[in-house]
Amino acid sequence: MDDAREDDVIGLWRVSRSGRIGGYVIAAVPACGALSTWLDVFSHPDAQNMGSAGIVTATALGFALFAWWRLLRIRLEFTTEMITMVNPWGTQRLPWSRVTAVTLGNWGVEFHIADGFKYTAFALSDLAGGTRQDGRFADVQRIAQAQLRKGHPL
Repeated sequence: MDDAREDDVIGLWRVSRSGRIGGYVIAAVPACGALSTWLDVFSHPDAQNMGSAGIVTATALGFALFAWWRLLRIRLEFTTEMITMVNPWGTQRLPWSRVTAVTLGNWGVEFHIADGFKYTAFALSDLAGGTRQDGRFADVQRIAQAQLRKGHPL
């Protein structure tokens, strides 16, 4: 963990199971194609096969990077002092003391702060798994409410 010890983690959510499976498939299918192309290079070594294998490998790496960046690394983590949101566009760390409300929007869990700004955690997005995240949000809200009652105003 970056800023917290593992025993400080009180909640961790990732993109839904179907979203993660989709991410692995997006990464694995082109990788299998690249492997097949390289096996062909070993059985028929020539410049054209080598070039094709290089292109297919670069494409597979691109798909794997996209799947990791867009689905597999996404997470929402609660520690006793901090909320960490890893989204495709970056990582945000928000102290519990700044949170005034927690809601569920179409792009994920929204953490509202006193100045009117809100931080969104994509890990519970409707679009991440294609289904509503109400059940998972109930767990997030339960932990958030308990944490906010421990001395952080809501």
